[in-house]
Amino acid sequence: MSASQKIAQNAAWLMIATTAQKAISFVSFTVIARIVEVAVTGEYFFAISITSIFVTFADLGLTPVLIREMAADEKRGKALLARAMAAKAVLLPLTAAAAIGYAWLIGVRGETFIAVIIAALFVMAADATSVLWYGAIRGKRELRFEAAGMFAGQVFTAIIGISAAALGFGVIGLVIGLAVASLWNVGWSIRNAYRLGLRPKDGTAWAWREIAVMAAPFALAGIFVKIYSYVDSQILKIVHGSVAVGEYAVAYKLTYALQFMPMAFVAALYPGLSHAAKHDKGAIPGILKGSQRLMLIAAVPLAALLSSLSGRFIYLLYGPRYEGSIPALMVLPWVLVPIFLDFPIGSLLNSTHRAHLKTAAMGMAMVINVILNILLVPPLGPVGAAWAGVVSFWGLFLIGWWYVRKDMALSWFGPLFLRGLGATFAIWGAVMYFSGPMTDVFAFLFGGAVGLSALFLFKLLTWRDVIMAWDWAKRRIVPVPQEDIDLHDKP
Repeated sequence: MSASQKIAQNAAWLMIATTAQKAISFVSFTVIARIVEVAVTGEYFFAISITSIFVTFADLGLTPVLIREMAADEKRGKALLARAMAAKAVLLPLTAAAAIGYAWLIGVRGETFIAVIIAALFVMAADATSVLWYGAIRGKRELRFEAAGMFAGQVFTAIIGISAAALGFGVIGLVIGLAVASLWNVGWSIRNAYRLGLRPKDGTAWAWREIAVMAAPFALAGIFVKIYSYVDSQILKIVHGSVAVGEYAVAYKLTYALQFMPMAFVAALYPGLSHAAKHDKGAIPGILKGSQRLMLIAAVPLAALLSSLSGRFIYLLYGPRYEGSIPALMVLPWVLVPIFLDFPIGSLLNSTHRAHLKTAAMGMAMVINVILNILLVPPLGPVGAAWAGVVSFWGLFLIGWWYVRKDMALSWFGPLFLRGLGATFAIWGAVMYFSGPMTDVFAFLFGGAVGLSALFLFKLLTWRDVIMAWDWAKRRIVPVPQEDIDLHDKP
């Protein structure tokens, strides 16, 4: 199998597993939220958000460096794995103690505090361990093991979590479900790493200073992401309590569950931009133009429909107890447009050796997000957290655009962007003001029809795109004659 075929196969494995994992996670969270009280949902989301922030400090960029070094030189990779394990032996207990100490200092007590302890000692520690071993396997370019582990772990979480909710075990039972899945991934990742011969062997000298310098940019990026992803729930809990966190959690889950969609595209875009950056820089603007139009085709209807139909989504999926989530869900989906548009920008910066600029943009976005959450959450609650997310993600996108403005020129991106905004508000306005008397089924059908029509009206989507997609689908569906099959395509 050629290198390009191996990359495509790995991307397919991981994308299928990620999509299935996200789907199971969303469905199980929805079922659990319908069973338990709003406050329990909030306590669960809050407890996990603490360890989700602190887990970054248990890795500090070691895993991305290990992936790169293992792919480049397996001997050096095994030596780095040994060093990384030694570092984790120190980082894990310190990070667990810090997470538990933080929870105690901000006044977490009772079942929620016990849940934080379980999450820190088992979920966080196990995840920080398995991600390192999965990183070694990624360096070996064998992603099918990680894909299977992710899927199985999510199934365990769903089964145990739903059972715990139905049996009334509360937030502790829900966290135990995560712990079981995390421990499974530890065993699975280590077993398969050893099967591939990836045993830690400190045979090559790695200076700690050298490792620290290489890991620092990844560590900073990870810290920035975790802080601006979860600081909202921390401030909500402290100021407004568990019910507010629970109301925000369902809006958060509904919105961010859709992020996996552009990830599949980026998996194909990154190598294409890397090749263009090295061999044909003149092709970069064209690649970006097509990429950003595709991102708008996906993001525009999703953001507009999720916002305008927020009440129907909440009542249908979570029930009337989560009515307080509706105002936040009217606001939060507007993060999808900048998030989707930022994916190609991040790919371009990484593929042209400007990853430090992406890290800087993430740092600035984190600062904006923290400040806005401090200012807006006390008076506005979940809606304030939603607005903080929207503004900070638009800031992240605009900062990124400024870095790549020579490649993503305003002369062509400006009109495309304005058409996207025009379609977004046209969809939102039409659905918001005309779907009121409709039943849920007709409202969703009407929203879909309006969304598709707006994409054509504002020329984000054309009939040529449809014909090309149809032709591609026919080529994929029609069997290829046996004599035309390249033997190298077979595993």
